Amino acid sequence: MSKNVFNLSELAQAWVHSHEEDTPTTTVYRLADFPFPPSRGRKGFQLDPGGTMISRKPGPTDRTMKSGGTWKLSENQLELSPKGGSTQTLTLVLVEPDRLVVQKA
Repeated sequence: MSKNVFNLSELAQAWVHSHEEDTPTTTVYRLADFPFPPSRGRKGFQLDPGGTMISRKPGPTDRTMKSGGTWKLSENQLELSPKGGSTQTLTLVLVEPDRLVVQKA
């Protein structure tokens, strides 16, 4: 069994894409209550400690669309599996209490 190198209590929260902080090699997520500047919609996900998740993305009318799913962590690989969607694997670079940084694919 793989050892998790990141603190699950810091990871199991609601994360929203902070595209203003992205770099050419990383994507940045902030906690959902972060004071984001205005935007037409932001994608994100909520990770629950038991392995379930809620995926969020802007819909066609800019309203947030949500779907359930599951997630798992193996070392620095976060696998997000939304119901009815494609599984996405994020390579974690940094997990802080208020910031999540992943490597761009």
